Amino acid sequence: GIELGKPFPLQRSGVQRVWDVYRVIVHEPVIEPLGDGVKVTIRVKELPLDVDPRFVGNVEISTEKLREWAQLYDREQIYLHEAERIKRRLITGYRHQGFHHAEIDIVTGGVRADEGIIDDVIFEIREGPKVRVTGVRVRGNESMRDTGWGFWRGGLRKMAEVQTKGRGLFRWWGGVFDEEELLADLVAMRQVYRDRGWLDVKVELGPLKFNDARNRVKVHILVDEGPLWRVGALDIVGVEVDEDGRERQVPLVFPREELLQYLQLKPGVPFEALRVLVDQRTLTSYYGERGYPQRRDFWNPLEAEGFMFLDPPLLIFDFERKEVAVTYRLQQGRRRTIREVLVVGAANTNDRVVRREVGILPGDLVNMRKIERGRARIKGTGYFVNPRDPRHLDPQVKFREVEGDPELVDVEYRVQEGTVVDFQLGGGVNSDSGLAGRLSLNMRNFQGSNLPSGFWSSFGEIYRKEAFHGNGETFGIDLAPGSQVNYWRVAYAHPDLFGSHFNRFSGRIELNARDRIFRSHDEARTFGSVTLARLFGQGDFSVRFGPRWQRVDIDDLDNNVPFTLTQSEGETDFLGLFTEVRYSDLDNILSPRRGSFSAWSNTIYGGPFGGDNDLWKSELRHERYFQLGNAEDDVRPGIFLGGALGVAQPFDEPDFVNYAERFFLGGSAYLRGFDFRGVGPNDGDFALGGETMARFTAEYRYPIYSTPVPGTSRRQEMFRLTLFTDWGVLDPDSFQLDLDEVRASIGFGFGLVQPIPLTFQFGWPLREDDDDLEVFSFRLTFR
Repeated sequence: GIELGKPFPLQRSGVQRVWDVYRVIVHEPVIEPLGDGVKVTIRVKELPLDVDPRFVGNVEISTEKLREWAQLYDREQIYLHEAERIKRRLITGYRHQGFHHAEIDIVTGGVRADEGIIDDVIFEIREGPKVRVTGVRVRGNESMRDTGWGFWRGGLRKMAEVQTKGRGLFRWWGGVFDEEELLADLVAMRQVYRDRGWLDVKVELGPLKFNDARNRVKVHILVDEGPLWRVGALDIVGVEVDEDGRERQVPLVFPREELLQYLQLKPGVPFEALRVLVDQRTLTSYYGERGYPQRRDFWNPLEAEGFMFLDPPLLIFDFERKEVAVTYRLQQGRRRTIREVLVVGAANTNDRVVRREVGILPGDLVNMRKIERGRARIKGTGYFVNPRDPRHLDPQVKFREVEGDPELVDVEYRVQEGTVVDFQLGGGVNSDSGLAGRLSLNMRNFQGSNLPSGFWSSFGEIYRKEAFHGNGETFGIDLAPGSQVNYWRVAYAHPDLFGSHFNRFSGRIELNARDRIFRSHDEARTFGSVTLARLFGQGDFSVRFGPRWQRVDIDDLDNNVPFTLTQSEGETDFLGLFTEVRYSDLDNILSPRRGSFSAWSNTIYGGPFGGDNDLWKSELRHERYFQLGNAEDDVRPGIFLGGALGVAQPFDEPDFVNYAERFFLGGSAYLRGFDFRGVGPNDGDFALGGETMARFTAEYRYPIYSTPVPGTSRRQEMFRLTLFTDWGVLDPDSFQLDLDEVRASIGFGFGLVQPIPLTFQFGWPLREDDDDLEVFSFRLTFR
């Protein structure tokens, strides 16, 4: 920054620039008078460096990996003052890889003072053996003893998610020893105890016992639990916080006794962090359902008057009695009424498509349960999600304060248009139906009246969601030729026929055909339906009805097939009426994790409707999904319970149920461990099917691998393990069930959750009787 003939600069910003760029130290300049100006002498000191540092002695770890640990990504040279830091990084890297005894010396050559360059910097490495943990023993954990094995393991180490592990089924030589990881495990164990009320606990590392070769170690951890602290008293107070952070107590807006009765923390119970967390959610939910939204849900959370549970609560410790007096402090905010419900971001979607899922109206008191349920319903439509794009945001809900009226808020649902056109061209194999190709076009959030501006522009406009998009309708075409099954389908559905938003009517039209080759016969089925549905509220509860028509052609029968099959041979027309009562609050249609689904469906064929068969068929189904573990976790284990009862009853001629309308069990969906339609009663080698059916399934679902969602702090489940038991029974007569004929199986499955739900299953029968068995099956759904 100094130039001849220019004024001498008083600022020395150039000194910092020289250091940043060249690592050259600039000393105070020497200034001497010279004529009209000054002579400036700048003295500098170049730091010694090595233009090509070396690593010697490394055998197990490559030089490229060492350079990565040393953070020498884009340069070759190092300065002498950096050598110690690089050494520490290298040792840390070695320790993480299990080389606990690794040592590194820094050897430097002579210095050429005139050039400021070190002849050489050498990192001499003695790696030592890679150390594995042969066993981890924890002593003193009387209240949290380690029990069980594998997925059924419990106790302190399981709750603390200890990463230091000894020998196991998949660690025959033991886990890699990392002392830093071990110290983190000790911290986690202490936290587990303290979270459960043992506030004086001590968890210390005992002596590490290495073998003579120093490549095996036994870890000993010593626990001194101390006394269990309990709650001595519990209180709730309302507070206000001024601009300087000072708190002032204010009256509670709800009776203290009413709030206390909902809480988990009570005098006499252990002082557990989980109880405090549950109470925090309970109070937040209590206030939120009665008009008090959380501060964090506003667009201006630092300024908004919203509800806030001040964490941590106020604690007073009684060291003699080992009791804690707990005071929950609530910043209650204001009671809010909704002025407007706004939809932001639905650029190419009609506003009513979002509003019909919301469930709240202007003038309503803020109810966070309804508002959050509306957000979940908007997400559940699938119109505003894109699992392939990590930058895509799921639907959000925020509040805006109304200027001039602090009692009012605007509720804003913010969405981004998602992927709604699915075109697939491919193929696959299914254990129930063999090889198949697939050509499908499914358009969600479809609008038939929104035509493209022209033929040549139609593809671009559909891609940009400018045509055939925006009204919540669905349209699908499927074509699937296969080795055992040929299938095609055309379907169209409208979610709100009369534009009523709430308590609306929806309609659906479908036409499909399926030709299938069974072991005993061939079956061709053509089906058509028109369904009108009355949805109550936002559609969780609905009543559906409409005409049904199908034509079934059974031919090419094998020898010695059951009599019920020969009775059904030939072409049969079914004409009738379908009715169904349904309730569903599932969070995801394809791969649900929580919620329930219940349906009671009835179909009457024949009688006044005509056709070749007089038949009544009824089925009652229920599914329930639970999630376990911490509600704050994105990926959690879960439980699925599902069952169904069905009956088919002829009520006129012919006096039997057509083979195509009977119930069957077995395969990848129901009663795994049995072949597709392989569950008896049988007639020789062929299943008769049943006029009455009952089935039940229980599953434990455990996430075995998850990955972070790029750009967020969330995680998503990728692979899942499933443990299941299936039960079922068929009876050849209607309204009859012989429980002595119950079939049952147990097994496990594993599969991919993202990007498609694909599961592989292994089942073994517990009860069977001359049935067709099949241990392995797979399917493209987790439902």
